[in-house]
Amino acid sequence: MLFSRNKSYGDIVPALDTKKLIFLVKKLLPDVVFNMASLEGNPFTYPEVETLLDGITIGGHKVSDEQQIFNIRNAWNYLFDLIYKNDTYIDVSSLYTIFNKFNEIVAKDEALISGAFRNGQVRIGGTDFIPPKAEELESIFKNELPQLIERCKSKTELAFEIFLWGALNQFYYDGNKRTSRLVSNMILISNGQGIFNIKAKNRLQFNILMVEFYNTREANNIFEFLYSNCLERY
Repeated sequence: MLFSRNKSYGDIVPALDTKKLIFLVKKLLPDVVFNMASLEGNPFTYPEVETLLDGITIGGHKVSDEQQIFNIRNAWNYLFDLIYKNDTYIDVSSLYTIFNKFNEIVAKDEALISGAFRNGQVRIGGTDFIPPKAEELESIFKNELPQLIERCKSKTELAFEIFLWGALNQFYYDGNKRTSRLVSNMILISNGQGIFNIKAKNRLQFNILMVEFYNTREANNIFEFLYSNCLERY
């Protein structure tokens, strides 16, 4: 299932140094992990996430919330490995494998099935939009992804389109936005275009714009928000 957008967003030239970007993300990893978990309603505070990632156990939280933090951290480590190994090919076969691997990591112990497309119907809270049927997902991925790649004139556009496309189609039972955001970051970082980081403080505005996007399948407003507020370039 595709969506419409009519404003263009270019890449920065010259591109940022990929190794420098990875170095910065690693330094900022507690912030990135905290923001990603916060969007899922995880109650861990930033200091608690930072302490947990330093290897110190935090009391007073559910084991599942703690595990979600570790899963997000592990997914970022997988992202770094992909870039180090130059395994960031932007084609249907490669991205199919990468999508599934990211979901296997971030949705571990959260979903009925992780690391594979869902085999049943799902709904999205707060909207009347109904994602595609499970039996349509393989075809959607293989037929629509080349269209996204073709119509995007920059890697920045492609990264955000893939994020929104993954969220719209709900390929998985859980972890769709986390999975798609990791793929988006792989594209951005490997091409020296920055880091995609939706801040916890912007959660309400993000959720409002995503509901609008689901209801209309029109991406101008959410795209502008992501570009203006969630793309960190150093």
